[in-house]
Amino acid sequence: MDLRTAERCLHDRSGAAFAAAAGAGLPGQFRAFEHDGLLALLTTSPGLGFLNSVCGQSLDALPDVLAVFTAAGAPLPRLATDGSALAGRLGQLGFGSANPRPVATIDLLPRPGFPTEPNGLRVTEALTPEQQRVFLDTLVAGYSAPPELSRFLRAEHSAGWMRCFVAWQGHQPVAAAAFSMHGRVAVLGGAATIPAARGSGAQTALLRHRLNRAAAAGADAATATAAPESASARNLARIGFNVRYRPGWLPVAPG
Repeated sequence: MDLRTAERCLHDRSGAAFAAAAGAGLPGQFRAFEHDGLLALLTTSPGLGFLNSVCGQSLDALPDVLAVFTAAGAPLPRLATDGSALAGRLGQLGFGSANPRPVATIDLLPRPGFPTEPNGLRVTEALTPEQQRVFLDTLVAGYSAPPELSRFLRAEHSAGWMRCFVAWQGHQPVAAAAFSMHGRVAVLGGAATIPAARGSGAQTALLRHRLNRAAAAGADAATATAAPESASARNLARIGFNVRYRPGWLPVAPG
């Protein structure tokens, strides 16, 4: 899967999450839009400004996109590009170099399936209201997120288009993760492990299980993002994802 397809599927997933957050009554504006090849996510919701982002290569369109953020009173976005040759132009627009923005992709068609690991874990899908409650509580506990982000995660992962899974150690839920289908691409996301169970292999088990379920649902490929040099990024690479590190940019204060 090429990078542009992955970025578009990730943008579609975020746009659906934004719509779910707005539908759940979270405060502020939520908007996902495209302008001349740039894919943008904009929110004015308190505590969620870090979600504001733009990716793509059409820097001629970037001033117009930034004007949308300014007009909405939203924090300026982080940028992700696919080349350092744009550094001079981005500097003129008030952006400085930041951590890279990884995108991971994997093709599913030539693979016979991902074996589950015999580590004492079992994975179940959240299908009933009670199972969904357990999933959401485990996810939020794993993120240890502030209230604003916790409300956003609950809204996003309560949507009907999301498939949600829980990893168990015995009778104890220890990790949660989800995926959504966008055409024939599965977008993985919403993965977290409770602090006491980190390092147990729960996320690897959930990753393998979701890829098998996505392939069974008709996915030809899967994509995901992760923080650079994180355990999640290492898990993706270890299982066979191609992890591409796009240069990242942040708005810098004048002077």
